[in-house]
Amino acid sequence: MKNLLVVSCVSDDYKAPLSMYLLKNCLSEVVGGVEQYAKNLDADIMYLLPEGEKIDDLKGDVRYTNACSPTLNNPYSVVQVLTGNIPRPMIQDDYVAVFEDKAVSVVTPEAAYGIKNGFDEKFVAVNVGGNTEIKKVSVGQTVGEVANVDGAKAVLLGGLKGTFYAPADAASTKIEATEKFSSITVYDQSECMVDVLVQIMNKTYEMSCGKCVLCREGTSQFKQIVTEMTTGRAKATDIDLIKEVSEIISVGAYCPFGQNMTNPLTSAIALFADEFEDHIKRKTCKCGKCYKQAELYYIDPDECIGCGDCIDACPEEAIEGKDGYIHMIDQDLCEQCGKCVSACDEGCIKTAAKLPKLPKKRTKVGKW
Repeated sequence: MKNLLVVSCVSDDYKAPLSMYLLKNCLSEVVGGVEQYAKNLDADIMYLLPEGEKIDDLKGDVRYTNACSPTLNNPYSVVQVLTGNIPRPMIQDDYVAVFEDKAVSVVTPEAAYGIKNGFDEKFVAVNVGGNTEIKKVSVGQTVGEVANVDGAKAVLLGGLKGTFYAPADAASTKIEATEKFSSITVYDQSECMVDVLVQIMNKTYEMSCGKCVLCREGTSQFKQIVTEMTTGRAKATDIDLIKEVSEIISVGAYCPFGQNMTNPLTSAIALFADEFEDHIKRKTCKCGKCYKQAELYYIDPDECIGCGDCIDACPEEAIEGKDGYIHMIDQDLCEQCGKCVSACDEGCIKTAAKLPKLPKKRTKVGKW
């Protein structure tokens, strides 16, 4: 059986857009590395590019696709795209993906550049404030030498599969010739880390191929949970749930994307535990970016008559109180269903984006 080497330019992490950059700026080195690798494999060469891109002087078999997926560094996933299907990987170590009677291998432009020039240098996408700069760096340099992290709030190394670091720890971390160091994203002090994770998990959910249940359902659940943290609907048990599910996904997902997509969320929770706790338990965002559309229910202590009607109506048993005492809503249990509002004839159950000062212990009606 003949061999086919596919140069996948559609498998970038969205925080590390290196493939097309290298083809446009280092074409001869990439082509040289591809040809050297193909010679070792005795393989024909095919380039797989995003639809609408064109590289002058790129010779040979060039194919285009609208599919861009982190799974497209997997031979089976590439074959699926080439045959008009959804990109989904095959995890069997001994599985040989075949296209047009040729056994398929895959290489990225960055890996091809390394094959040609050696792996003592690599390209890094530095993301700051929505702007991306591609830099060529030496392996062994520290992150702090490549990106200005002074005064930052957090640094993400590795994009959707990456890990959050405290700026001081990131600054002293040495860059290695691995995918983890293909992107450095710097977040400043104005960023709400919970809101940042909403953006990351939305993108992760979008990029999941959906083949395995753990990744498909995990990305969906994580997206929903972190979104609820920003709208006042999160539960006190959500952090433990994330940690438990993440451990299962990391060992059971089909591909490296699924196995590692939990890293940004779990590392952010470890690094910013207080910020996540503020969102979940206190329903507050110190950065002022969350709760803009939240409906936090509370009982006005000046108007409550302690009748107990709201307690009877609450399906979550989230309202505390007894006859003659001001009732209180437990925000950790409240699901914002609104049934208490309908039950209260006095109209003392109200909503707000930020809770006013309320009783913290049982207080008799009229004593607040």
